[in-house]
Amino acid sequence: MRAHLLFVAIGLMGLLHEAEAYLVGPAVNLEKLSEEADIIFKATAVASAAVEDAWFKPVPGFEAWETEFKVILVIKGVKQEQTLHFRHYDNSRRPPMFMSYQPQFYHFEPGRSYLVFAKQTDTTGEFRQLWTHHTGKSDQGVLLCANDVGPASPKVQEILWNELLALLQSPNAEDTIYGIRQLDQMSDMPNRYEFTKDFERAEVIKAVGGLLSHADPDIVQAAITVIGSDNPYLKDESAPYWLATVGSTVVPGLGKMDLNMKNLGGERCWQELILIADGKAPSATRALAIRSLGRVQNPAFLEPIGRWLTDTESAVRASATLLLADFPQGDNLKHFQQLAADAAPEVRMCAAYEIGYTQRIELAGTLGTLLTDPDGKVRQAASLSLLSFSPKHHEIEQVFLANLDNDEFSPLFLNVLAGEQPETYLEPLAKVVEQKTEPKNWPGGEIPAFTAWNILFRYLQTQPAHAIRDGTFNRHLDVLEKGYSTGSAEQRDLYAFYLQRDMTARARAYRAAAQKAVSYDLNQAFNMVDQNPAGFMRQ
Repeated sequence: MRAHLLFVAIGLMGLLHEAEAYLVGPAVNLEKLSEEADIIFKATAVASAAVEDAWFKPVPGFEAWETEFKVILVIKGVKQEQTLHFRHYDNSRRPPMFMSYQPQFYHFEPGRSYLVFAKQTDTTGEFRQLWTHHTGKSDQGVLLCANDVGPASPKVQEILWNELLALLQSPNAEDTIYGIRQLDQMSDMPNRYEFTKDFERAEVIKAVGGLLSHADPDIVQAAITVIGSDNPYLKDESAPYWLATVGSTVVPGLGKMDLNMKNLGGERCWQELILIADGKAPSATRALAIRSLGRVQNPAFLEPIGRWLTDTESAVRASATLLLADFPQGDNLKHFQQLAADAAPEVRMCAAYEIGYTQRIELAGTLGTLLTDPDGKVRQAASLSLLSFSPKHHEIEQVFLANLDNDEFSPLFLNVLAGEQPETYLEPLAKVVEQKTEPKNWPGGEIPAFTAWNILFRYLQTQPAHAIRDGTFNRHLDVLEKGYSTGSAEQRDLYAFYLQRDMTARARAYRAAAQKAVSYDLNQAFNMVDQNPAGFMRQ
């Protein structure tokens, strides 16, 4: 299995932002989970109590517990007595004010039944959790069950499938939603650390699709979320990454999504979803049903989209606005102008995103107008859409130029323009690096001052060595020396830059100052440069 690691942080985490973080591996499939376990059992929790166990290292906010189980069936391992004991992390009885690390932990409710994957301890009848560190699927190793009936199949995969199907039919809405989410996480969403490929996605969609007519709106929403999940329109949080995917340019630090993602659930359940959108469900449910149709691009949607765009509920209009992006070939300019002026901010926000999704240059002016919208989220959406367009387009360039003094977005727009013509913006770039300027309505991505550092440095690399040595660019070199760094790469490359241009004295002075400015050792990086200065050229 190819190794992947995921950073999990408490607090804001982005490039160069300090945050407490730890590495988390991806979720493991049932086959691996079964191999790790000495015993797999289904049992009913009797009682839990804190316990002293040296295997469980102290972790703020958590402590070792032991849960007594009444055995229903042992699926793997030696058959047990009527009861067994399972040791695991659970929440502390006296939680601290702040927790920076979360181990693998479980909480069991007396009287509820569970499937448990466990390791044998040195004591007969006593078991413990598989590992101390959680995976991308943080609850792996334990599955809540709908009942205390023994599994009919000896196969672990079939047992879990049947247990999850039973949860879908539970009279308890929380259990049903739990089952929906478990099926979702175990049916292979691409490039997600919390997903496994234990079940076929098509079978999960079929099972969950049967809940679209459920009477409980929370269950319906949970089902819709699974049905339409492989689709960038479902959540506003996906917008920056989808714009990076379909746009002409990419904001540094924002990854791309799969341009060819297939919304299998939307394709298979579109008629039921349209019925929900046209029905009497809460507006949030109707809006979610519309969003779940994203990227299906079925012409049959055009007629209902027309209805939804004039719906009395703003959430419905907003979702329809996004869905309109799937049909850019139509004459929708009139719609765009109306939506961009809608009374509801969420509709105007989706209109801004939709323009970026369709990459219609003729609407650059509309995005420029939305940069002055009274709502901050609308302004942010407009900035993101603008940043997905190439500044080589005159209309886009003019909007950027008109907003270079807009403190909400100015360093972002400056970097886009400077990326094309750095020589025109050397002093503004230097000021951003020097002042570590951040936009006040920052939509995310790489820290702008760090982006500016790279643009400025790459430009200086293209200049004749004599122009660097004669002091023409000393102002810019000074700010680079004091700019952002990711650890040692920037110091190393700037040091190499000086040596490559026979600026030995400045290289030595910079090396000493750089080492003094940090608490860690840079000498290893600098020594590597000394051996081969020409080998360090930032691209």
